[in-house]
Amino acid sequence: MRPAALLVALASALVCIADGADLPSLRIGGVDYVSLEDGASRLGLRLERLVPETTVMLKSGAQPVARLSDHSREIDLKGLRVFLGDPVAIHGGAFYVSRTDFEHRLLPRLRPDLCGPPPRPPHVIAIDPGHGGVDHGAENKALGSMEKTYTLDVSLTLKKLLEAAGYHVVLTRDSDYDLPKPLRSEIANRANADLFISVHFNSLYPNTKTTGAEVLSFPPETQRSTDSWSSGRRTDSLDEDAPINRFDTWNTLLGGMLHRRLVEALRAGDRGEKFEHLAVLHLLKCPGVLVEPAFISSNVEGAELGTAAFRDRIAQALFAGVQDYAEEIRSLQPPEVKAPVVAVPGRTLPERPAGGP
Repeated sequence: MRPAALLVALASALVCIADGADLPSLRIGGVDYVSLEDGASRLGLRLERLVPETTVMLKSGAQPVARLSDHSREIDLKGLRVFLGDPVAIHGGAFYVSRTDFEHRLLPRLRPDLCGPPPRPPHVIAIDPGHGGVDHGAENKALGSMEKTYTLDVSLTLKKLLEAAGYHVVLTRDSDYDLPKPLRSEIANRANADLFISVHFNSLYPNTKTTGAEVLSFPPETQRSTDSWSSGRRTDSLDEDAPINRFDTWNTLLGGMLHRRLVEALRAGDRGEKFEHLAVLHLLKCPGVLVEPAFISSNVEGAELGTAAFRDRIAQALFAGVQDYAEEIRSLQPPEVKAPVVAVPGRTLPERPAGGP
């Protein structure tokens, strides 16, 4: 084998070992699972049984990191509500998580350095203000408010913040008109965007009490939307990868950064990180998520959304999340290799300064 080919093979093998592809599998209900104890070891964490015995905690020293329960897809991950694509399982007295969840949900949040080559650091950012034109989105008729108005306002403020920080920003719409969902991702793809954020606001009308932030990413191949697990719903898993699935790991990293910043800034409740087969994300060729920072249907949050100060807090939180993601991606880039200095016959190289390396 040629040296270059050998290096590529070794690099690929190291990535597989790092991301958990080499962990032993157990087939449960037609899904590949890995031992959580093996996974904890790979993550540099320890596993601690709790009471009741159907619950387990991952810890770093004495610090809690994640709490998981048998038959549940909902976990507590560093204090945030996160949904897995498959339920946790106990087999032979040991806890298991699906391999897909370990590789694409846990690793990116706990050890992104083990996730293989990262995407390029973000420079071009696509912001998608949801709805528009005849598509009003959710409404709060008691308050006379429409989702499309608030998504555009937050997106325009976010654009200013990002541009002031040196990013190039592409808006899928900059005024009150509607766009087909596939066209929104196409705009991002044409701009060669490095990440994509679709801004929306939630509604559970006639429920006017629920509040909180929610972040949605596209499910990995074979996994279902979070809501499809509800009683009476059918599986909506896809048989083939969507273009966005190339970035499953980095969607999780981006979503996690935005999620934490929104929950911390708004303090109105945590609706969690969830999966949904969203048409606006399906064709993306970069990491992307959809955010629902607040409930327009809520009497409380709906009224707060009517204030510029609250919408500015949302934009500031999204901006901080993008900065967190960018910083993490930059930290994962391989070190720059400088070209060696080659001496040219007849030319004198400059002397090193005193005290230099």
